[in-house]
Amino acid sequence: MMAAAVGSTVHPWYKGTHEWHVKGMAELETPIKYEDTGQGEVVYAPKILRLSGGKVGRVLWFSYWMATKRTKGKIKWGQGPPVLEEPVLLELLKNGVRENLFTRSFLKKLHREIGTALGTEV
Repeated sequence: MMAAAVGSTVHPWYKGTHEWHVKGMAELETPIKYEDTGQGEVVYAPKILRLSGGKVGRVLWFSYWMATKRTKGKIKWGQGPPVLEEPVLLELLKNGVRENLFTRSFLKKLHREIGTALGTEV
C-alpha cells in the first residue's frame, strides 16, 4: 500500500464503515527520518486525513505511514495510532488549517478552549 493521497480510498474501521474517500490531508513538509538499531533507516510520515463515506459523513483520521528494512523501504500504513511529539502535532494542525481540513465551527470552539487554557478568553 502506498501512502494515501487526496482522492484515494482507504479502509480504517469506524462505526461499521471501512471504505472511506480521502477528501483532504495535512502532512509534514518532510517525513521524520531516523536510524533504529533493529529497524535500520526509518521513514515516519504522520498525517491527518479528512475522510467521507458511510453513514457517518465527515471524520478525521490521525494515521501514519512508515518505511523500514522490514518493508524493504516501501512505505506502508501503520497499524495503530500515531505517536506524535507536541511540535509534530502542532505542525499537522497548522497544515490542516491551511488545507481547510477543519470546519469553521470546530476552529472557533478550539480557539475558545485555547483562550480558556491560556487565561485569555475571547
